[in-house]
Parts: sequence; structure tokens; C-alpha cells
Amino acid sequence: MAPRRNAQSTQAEISLAHLKNCLVNLPASLVSLLVNVNTQTYQPAQNVVVELTFRPSPASASASGTPQQRSVFVGWTGMPSKRKVAPIVGRDGINGGRTGSSLRDQELPQVELDATLASTLGLSDGQKVTASIYVDPPVAHTINIEPITPEDWEMIELHATFLELNLLQQVRALPNPAFLSSSGTLVTPHALTLHLSPTSTANIKVVSLDPAPGADFPFAKIAPNAEVIVAPKTRAKASHSLGENRSVASTSKSKRSGASTVRRRSAREERKPALCLRGVDQTMCRDWLDEDVAQDFSVWVDRDLLYTKDFRGVNFVSVSILRPTQQASTNPQKPQQDAEASSTSKVTSKVVAHLRAWDDPPDSKTIALSSALASTLGFTGAVGGIVKLEPAPQQWPLDAVQKLLVHPFAASKKSTDGLKFGGESKAGKEEASKQFKHMYGTRKDAASLLSGPLTDGSVIGLYEGLEAPAGWEGGIIKFDPTAMNSDPTRSSTKWVIGLSDKIAVEFRDPVPRPPWMNDDSVAELQPCFEGQLVGIDKLLQDLRTHLSHLSSTLLTGALGSGKSAVAKSLAHELGRDLLFHTTYFPCRKLVNDETRIATIKDTLNQVFMAASWGARLGGKALVILDDLDKLCPVETELQVGNDNGRSRQISEIISSIVRQYCNTETGVVLLATSEGKDSLNNVIIGGHVIREIIDLKAPNKEARRKVMESIVRKDAVSAEDRPQTSHDGSRPPTADGSAAGEDSAWMDAGSQGSREIRNGTTAGFVLEPDVDFLDIAGLIDGYMPGDISLLVARARNEAIIRSVSEEQGGGAVSLGRIDFDNALKGFTPASLRNVSLQSSTTTFSSIGGLTETRQVLLETLQYPTKYAPIFEQCPLRLRSGLLLYGYPGCGKTLLASAVAGECGLNFISVKGPEILNKYIGASEKSVRDLFERASAAKPCVLFFDEFDSIAPKRGHDSTGVTDRVVNQLLTQMDGAEGLSGVYVLAATSRPDLIDPALLRPGRLDKSLLCDMPTLEDRVDILKSLSSKVKLSEELTASDDAWTEIARRTEGFSGADLQALVSNSQLEAIHDVLGDVGHVAATNGKVNGTSSSQGSVPSFVQFRYGQDAAPATKAISRSAELVENAAILAKLEGIKLARKRVKHAQRPDGDAKHASDKEVVVRLDHLMKALESTRSSISTQERARLGRIYREFVVGRSGEMKDGQGSMEIGGRSSLM
Repeated sequence: MAPRRNAQSTQAEISLAHLKNCLVNLPASLVSLLVNVNTQTYQPAQNVVVELTFRPSPASASASGTPQQRSVFVGWTGMPSKRKVAPIVGRDGINGGRTGSSLRDQELPQVELDATLASTLGLSDGQKVTASIYVDPPVAHTINIEPITPEDWEMIELHATFLELNLLQQVRALPNPAFLSSSGTLVTPHALTLHLSPTSTANIKVVSLDPAPGADFPFAKIAPNAEVIVAPKTRAKASHSLGENRSVASTSKSKRSGASTVRRRSAREERKPALCLRGVDQTMCRDWLDEDVAQDFSVWVDRDLLYTKDFRGVNFVSVSILRPTQQASTNPQKPQQDAEASSTSKVTSKVVAHLRAWDDPPDSKTIALSSALASTLGFTGAVGGIVKLEPAPQQWPLDAVQKLLVHPFAASKKSTDGLKFGGESKAGKEEASKQFKHMYGTRKDAASLLSGPLTDGSVIGLYEGLEAPAGWEGGIIKFDPTAMNSDPTRSSTKWVIGLSDKIAVEFRDPVPRPPWMNDDSVAELQPCFEGQLVGIDKLLQDLRTHLSHLSSTLLTGALGSGKSAVAKSLAHELGRDLLFHTTYFPCRKLVNDETRIATIKDTLNQVFMAASWGARLGGKALVILDDLDKLCPVETELQVGNDNGRSRQISEIISSIVRQYCNTETGVVLLATSEGKDSLNNVIIGGHVIREIIDLKAPNKEARRKVMESIVRKDAVSAEDRPQTSHDGSRPPTADGSAAGEDSAWMDAGSQGSREIRNGTTAGFVLEPDVDFLDIAGLIDGYMPGDISLLVARARNEAIIRSVSEEQGGGAVSLGRIDFDNALKGFTPASLRNVSLQSSTTTFSSIGGLTETRQVLLETLQYPTKYAPIFEQCPLRLRSGLLLYGYPGCGKTLLASAVAGECGLNFISVKGPEILNKYIGASEKSVRDLFERASAAKPCVLFFDEFDSIAPKRGHDSTGVTDRVVNQLLTQMDGAEGLSGVYVLAATSRPDLIDPALLRPGRLDKSLLCDMPTLEDRVDILKSLSSKVKLSEELTASDDAWTEIARRTEGFSGADLQALVSNSQLEAIHDVLGDVGHVAATNGKVNGTSSSQGSVPSFVQFRYGQDAAPATKAISRSAELVENAAILAKLEGIKLARKRVKHAQRPDGDAKHASDKEVVVRLDHLMKALESTRSSISTQERARLGRIYREFVVGRSGEMKDGQGSMEIGGRSSLM
């Protein structure tokens, strides 16, 4: 049936999009036309074929003249393209107005096409095309296709199953290979692009269609049940004109001539096909490979592979790394360094290596690369990735290579010292050549790199086992082009074997590094010092079990707990033992308000694509998202702004990506780290993204000792190995030409002194014998490994400061216990920087009475910490909660504060109303945060004062806030995990108001009564309170006075007795001062007022004994002042005489002794203070509280209320 074409064609522009298929999105005008056609004839979108007619660009056109018009045929996705508004000013700059034109005329029709397909077809963004629509095209049921290149065939062969399932979703229209143009010439069908994975594509061409559409019809549609036959595309056979030989065993050993090989080439006309295997660096599979680290280019494959038809007798192979074309750097902040490389800096992608047998490989698809070969191909320390293996071409004759040209890499900014390779001076070049031969030259015990095989244009880098001097960072080695008879018909891979040690090596100008060498993803995965990972063997085993079974895991821990170190060490272990490919990404790089959501999505997609690529061919891959909570924080009601929405959006993106890539089919597993489960967004936690959650807790005392000892001994030297001080070895020499003698000695390859300076022990720290790590570990409870590392660094700084101040000689610095003590002063670990810890000097010795209560507190709080090894062997669960109840002022809060000073535990005090908040969920979060702070500071005592205000009986709160707080307290105090190292102390004077569930065993295990003090208790309290007061002999000689005072203070609480002692001190002070203080204060006031005001005194004279006033006499001003001065002098004499009389009447007779006299409290002072001191608790109040406490202890039953609210008038009920 002939297809029906629409009435007219539409002019449109090409718009590139990521469709990942051979379909297009059509403009709205064509979509409306197709909708009308579908409405009339019920034609689905699968029956539509779109023809795009265009003229190629002049650059791609033939040189004969005007480019000819071309046509390509694609299918329709069923979707319209995006709208694009035409510019106001046209291309001519004149006819650009929109006046009088409709909105449809203002839009430019667009045809959206996949970017990769457009590049294959020669289309560019914005190019003008003519779009034509065909409905009901002819159908082809058998399609024969062929890959364009051998690389495309290898990718199709690798993804055969995927292509079989998804071909119809990508290709709908097929060009007719038998189509003839109007001039009668055969038109070459255009290529089609297949998207085989998120990172790989393949181009194909149609060879034949069955049934054939006819020579006059240019296209056909693929049938839904069509059979697709793919013809293999083998690599082109090498040219025989020059007698090129195959790389087989007999070729390299017997060195037969090329003519004899040409005569045998008819037996094997086809070149050996390539083989794709999963690559592993030799250093990462030492447990699987019994070979020593090879210094040459070698690969190890399964021994059975050597007996196959394709690789039988092959000794040398060409090795290359297949990298996905769309894989970019996972660091968005890293600039692109794609500079155009010159001809001298071009690096070959294929390197010839020895093919060796692997007796016990993990599987038949794994290939091991030697360290030198991995360094050359940018595969150092890597696991996973596809390595392409093919027989090597014929080697070049040895006499063709007369000189090796070495282009060293430009030195980085960090490496400023050491040998400068490629110097300008002749001596420098000769020395560099000598050093280069020493590094890579022939060795007696093993094959060297220069002995071969050596490939032209390969990278010579740094690898394990190479003794490289400072300043050498690798380079590119090339054969001398003038000494070789280059022939373009020969293979592009030039290699030789068996070079002599006397071959000339010439250094040329430095060149930039290849782009793949600047990728630091492998460098970020170097594990930390293994000695620091101690005390977490069980955690590492659990993590390994979960990840090996492809169960995504969340690792939580406080700041400085070592989450990143554990993740990197675990990645190294999995890569070494189970051959896991690892992709590490720190999420902090994306924590920026300016980072767009689309950028975050693309970056994370690239991370998981890289992991998926590394897990191909039956492997497994691990993705580490470090600090995921920084990128997806938890949503809070108190947060203002769009942070909650942004966090949710990013979390949903991560969830969808993880579901797409992390499954058993792909072999990818996720390991995320965060400070806690509650710090991550609920979409991540509850969206089946994380299956296992493992918490990295603070290390115990023994683990802290191991961590500290491993850090200290890492750089410590013994006293016997203390290096001697010398000028020659104190400063590393350089090779800048300043001192020829030193430079030549250092650069001498055979110089023993150079290796000693390079690898010898430098001046470090000598550990003194007085350092007891276990003792120090007992002083740093709650410290994380990061805090311990900082503490050791502070101790080393203190040791350096001490050695400088003591003017010690050079060499190692002694590190002693005094340095650790000084480092601990003023140091606060990271986990305790936001925790308000109370410090108290009160001890149990300063508290009188309450003997039984103090004993129970010691058994509960001090003994488990002081005798930890004994209590760890106890199979019973110890008490972790105590309730102190009793009369007001009887020492409940004082006992709690004494715990901090007596037991040496961290102490956090919380007043009841502090944690209550009006927002829903905020109070519960305060309780959780409180216990988390206590866990971070453990061993810690968490003290709740006025406990009845935050934990009353449930069902009596009109808002439900305290009910939820009680529920949270019940969960925290007796949850599934339990409390370890956190003790809860609660104090209240009304225990009957507390919810009964909190008083059950396992929560507040023991209730201790702080009763009114008895006679003996009051005597003990008075003695304790007066221990810091100066007492008279009558009070210190015997206890009769204290007993009399205690007898008179019946009904006094401890607070009342303290008030009594304080009042007696005031009485003693008043008695000592007497009137002296009053007179001194009065004099000071008068004198002060006189001196401060500076006023002139006024005089009033009264005359007695005269009947009449005298006649007024004229007196001069000077005479008046003289008279007033005489009067003042007489008054001062009278005052001074009175002071002397009063001082003479004192018992000691000396005013100076009166001011220095010590205040002594006597019995009369106490009695006088007792007259003005009364009990703070009345008799009726004591009786009422006594009944409550008696009912709390004796009358309490195990029955609990049913939770039914009160029905009485005025009763309160919960809104829950």
C-alpha cells in the first residue's frame, strides 16, 4: 500500500535534545495535522515516518561544487517539540516587526532530534530542514544491519541482550539501501545511532530489507515482530605489501624474515578479533595473583584463554582502555583542562604488553595489569573498567630505533625541589639521562621497562616499586622520528623489544599531562593509616557483609568519629578482596545555594554512571556519598525559606537515581555517611533507598588507647634510632645547580648516601617511658578518633615548645606525659563543643547526712566507671536511672551537683521547663538532642531538676505536650538500644505527680528519699557546713555544742541549717567590726564629701555675755581668711585628740591589729543567729509531704490508669 503524504511540507529548525533514540519531536503544526489524520483513520504514532530534507554544510560537502540535498528518515515520538518565539529583528535587520502578525506566525517551528544522532547525520543545532510526513509506509520483516566500525560491533556484541529488547523503542524508520535517485544512481543509506547504555552508543547501517520496498521508495518501517540480523564487523586485515608479521611466539623468538611470514599468511587471512575483559591493577589483586610486582608491561589472563583459537601462540598483545565518551569529571568545580595537544605530546591509546597466564583468576572475564602498564594507561589502583585486548602487530626492528626521546611532564607547583629533568645545560641532560636509565633500565633479577616491549608514544609514569627521585613525575617516551623509516601503510602502534642499555636517551621540552592523568578520583580513595582503624572490627565486618550482598548502607557517626576513613578503608578492602570498583564523591562539593538542581542531578548521574561502567562484565561497584546529610538535610518546621523544598527535591532525585542504578542486575551498591539518621531527609530514610543503618559509636577506653598509641607511634622513633644532628643532613639538597658537588652526589644513581637521605628516618619524636596510654585514655572519655588525633598534635606542639624553651640540641624531640597534660588543658573535643557541661567543686565529703543515699549513688555511678573491667563481666543490666525525692531543701540538687566532682563524670543539668516548646515535635526533639548530647559526652550524668514539671501523669495536659515528652522519655530511657554510659538523675519534691511508667525498672530503677535530717544528721550537716569556717575552741573541742544546736533545730532542713551557719558568720563579723566600721564609714563619708565637693567651710560666730551687738568693724579679706584658718586648725586638733582617746580604750590598743583581726565564730554567735532563723517548712507542710512520701513507697500498687480522661467539672483531659 502506497503511503499517504501530507498536503505540504513544513520548514523548521533543528533543536538538539537528549532523546536517546532515532525519533523526533515535531512542531505543533504537524502534530495538529497528524491528530486530525489519526482521528479520521485511527492511525497510531508508530505508523508515521518523518523525512528531513536539508543541505549539508559547505565543510562536509563535496569539493565538486554546491552541496547536494540530502534526506534522512526517522520516526515520531508522538510528542510535540518545544515552542520557540521568533526574534523581533530578522536576519536582514529590517523585517522584524510583529505588528499585525498572529502568535502562531511569531513562533519558529522546531524539530527536536537527539544530539548524538544529529552528529552522526551531519546536522547541527539551528539548521534549516524541511519536514515531511508519511503515513502507512511499507513494512520490513527482516532487516540486515552492519556496524559502521569494528568498535561499534564490539559494543553491540557487548550489549546484545539490551539491543534485542529495546531496538523497537529506538528505531522505527529504516532507509532503503536499494533506493535509486532520479538520475539512476544508488543512494547510500544514512547511518542510525543505537543507545546501548547511558554512556555508550553504536552506529549501524542497513544492508538489506525483506520484503524490499522497491527501488523507487526511499524508506520502510520496521515491523513489530521483525527479525534483525547483525553482520559482524571485523577489523580490516593488515596490508601485506610490506610483509607485516603477526605477533606470535615464533616471530619474536626466531626473528624470521618478513618474506617467510608472507608466504604463510594465507593460512590465517582474518585478523584475530579483539577481546573485552574487566581490568584490575596488579597491586589490587595480590591475593589472587602469586606474581611479584612486575616492572615491565604485562597482563595476566585466564590460562584457558591462551588455548583458544584466537590467542593460541600469542605472546604480545595490544592493550587499551575503553572509556565511556559521555563520562565527564564528577567534580563540578574543576575547570576543564582540554588544551590542544601538539604532535610531541600525543599519547598512544594502545600499549603492547606481555601476555601471561593466570592460574587462579577470580573469573574468566578478569584481566590483571602490571603496575607499570596501569600507570601508563591511567589505571593505577583501579578496579573495574573495560580493557580491550587484541594481538599486537609486527614489532619494529631494533636497528630502526637509535634514540629515545623523553618529554617529561611539567612539574606541579608542589614539587619545587629535586631533580629538574629536561634542563637546558648539557650536564643536566646527561645526568637526567643517567638517572632515567637507572630507574627504568635493565635489572638482573627481573625484566625492566626499557627492555621491552616498549611502545612509541606511551606514558612512563610512577608506580609501586619504582625508585624515583624527587622532581620526576613521569613523561612521554617517543622513538626518534628521524631515525625511523615511517610508512603510513604500517600499523599505527609502533613497538620494539630487547633494547640495549646503551641506547641514547635524550630529554626534550616538558609537555602537559594527558587529561586522564589529572583525574583525582583514585587519589581520593587512598585509605588512611590502617593503625587508626582499631576497635571497630565488628562494625567493619557488618559493613562488609551488607555491601558484599549489595545492600545499600548508611553509616552514621558524630563529627570526628572517622566515617570517611572507615568508608575509604572499606572501599580499599572490598576492591582488594572482592574486586569492587569504587566511586567516591564528597557531597560537600555541591553544598552551595548557587548550585542549581539540574547541576546536582547531572553530577550524581555521572557518579552512578561511572560506577555502572566499572561494574560491567560481571563485576560489582561501590558508590560512596560522603556527608549526604549536608546535601539532603532533614526538613524542620522551624526552618524558614525554601531550604525544605530544596532538600526534598534533591532527596527525590537521589532516590530515583539509586533505584535506577543500585540493584542486583547492575551490581552497584551505595554507602552513604551522615552524622545521624535524624539528620537526613525522610525521603532518603523511608524511601527504600537505605536498607541498613550502622552507627559508628565513640570508642571505649581500650579502643582510645589503641588509637592514640597507633597515632603516636606512627611518626615516633626509638631512642637508639635518634638521628644525629649534622648540617649536611639537616637540609635536603637541591638540583638547581647551586652546588655542583652536592648535586652530583645526590643525583648519582649508585650513591648510597642519596638513597639514605631520600628514604632514611628524619628527625621525629622520641616517646618517653613515662607515657601511659591507658591512663591518658581514661582522661578522655567521649573523645572521637578525630579528637584524639588533634590531642596528639597539640601534645607534639607542646613538646616542641618545651624543647625550644629548654634549648635542647637538635634531633628528635622527646614526647612525655607532661606534654599530654598541657595539651589537655583548655582542649574541648568536637563532640562536646556545643554541649553545656557543668563543673562543680562540691564532693560528698562536703555533704552531711544522707549516708545511704550517697552510698547508692556511688554504687550506681562511680563503681561501674572506676571498676569497668569487673562490671563488664557482670551478666546483669546495671542501674542507669535514679530518682531523688524528698522535702524541699534536703539536698537533692546538692547531691546531684556533687556527682560531677566526686565521680569524675560529665554532668549535664536540665531544668524542667527548658525543653518544653510550643511547636509540635519540638519538645520531643529537645529530649532526643539532650540524650544525644549525653551520649556524645559519656560517661555522663543527665540531671533533670523539677522532674515533675516535664513528666507528669499522662492524660492531664490540655495541649498534649507533656504527654509526648513522657512518651519520648520512655523511649530514650528504656528503648531497644538502651543507655550505655549515660545515667539519668531526676529530682522532685512531688513524686506522686510523675507518670508511673517512668518509675518502672529499667528507667528510674531506684527511688531515693532525701528525708528530713535526724539529730545525728543535723550534727553531721553542721560540721560539714562549718568545715570552711574559723571556729572557736569551745566548738572544736567537743560535739556537745553541736549536739545542743542540733537539738534546738528540730524540723530544720539542710538549707535551713546552711542559713543558720551563714547568719552566725554575719554575727561574728559584726562583733569584730563593732563601732570602728561605723566611725570609719562616717569619717570616710564626711571627708569624701568635703574632698569631692571642694567647698569652702562657712563660719558662724555666736557671742555670749554682751547685751548688745558690737559696732561693725571694717575687716579686710586677708585678715578674715587668717582668722578662719586659725579656727580650722583648732577644730582639727580637737578631732585628733578624740580619736586618740577612743583608740586607747580598745582591748588590743592598736587600730591596725583591729583591721587584721580574724573572724572567729563562737557559740554565742550561733545562738544569736538561731534566735532569728526559722524552719522553711511548716509542721503542716511536713506532715502533708510525709503522707505523700509514705503513700508513694508503701501504698503504691502496680495498677495503672486506663487513660480515660476525667469527667468531673473543671477536670482536664488530653487532646491526643
